[in-house]
Amino acid sequence: MRSESRKKRHRQLLKLIETNPMMTDEEISSALGVSLSTVRLDRGLLAIPELRERTRLMAEHATSRLRSLRTEEVFGELMGLEPDNWALSVLTPTRDMAFRTTDLVGDYYIYAQAASLAIATINAEMVMIEAARLKYCSPSRLGEKIVARSKVGTHKDNKYVVSVHSRAGEKEIFVARFVVAAAEDHGGEKLGD
Repeated sequence: MRSESRKKRHRQLLKLIETNPMMTDEEISSALGVSLSTVRLDRGLLAIPELRERTRLMAEHATSRLRSLRTEEVFGELMGLEPDNWALSVLTPTRDMAFRTTDLVGDYYIYAQAASLAIATINAEMVMIEAARLKYCSPSRLGEKIVARSKVGTHKDNKYVVSVHSRAGEKEIFVARFVVAAAEDHGGEKLGD
C-alpha cells in the first residue's frame, strides 16, 4: 500500500515538474500535500535536480538552439526552446523597470519579453515582427517573476503566427498574437512577399 502511494506521488511529481519546471520545492510540497523533506527525498530518488540546477540546464539547452537572436537580445532568460514550435522565458523585473513611484512593471518590458520570445521561437537567421495584436490583462508588480510561453500556430511560406501568454504567478498578465516573417538572406532584400 505504501509503495503504491509513493509511486503515485512520484508520477505526480514528475508531471508537475514537466508542466512547470520552475516550481520550487515549497510549491511542489504544497501541491502534493507532503512535507518539504519528502519532496527533496523524492527528487533525489527520481534524479531530479534542484530548481537552480534545473534552471541552469534548461537555459543552456535552450540557448544552444537559438538561431534568430543572440542570447543577450532575448529580453528575459530563455528557459526552453523547441524551434518553430514553442519557447519559454522568465523575466525577473528590477526596480528600474517599474513606473516611477510605484511597484508596477512597465508594460513595454512585458511587451519586449513577449516580442523577443516570438522572434526567438522561429528557426531562421533573420526574423522580424510584421504585425501584433496585444492585450494587457493585469498589471505585474516588482517581486513577481514573469513567465512567458510562446507557441507557433499556422505558418505559410516564411510567415508564422506566434502566440505568447505571459503570467505572473497564477494570473495571466499579457496575451499577444504576433505575425512574424523569416528570411534566410537578409542582405538588403525585403522580407515577406
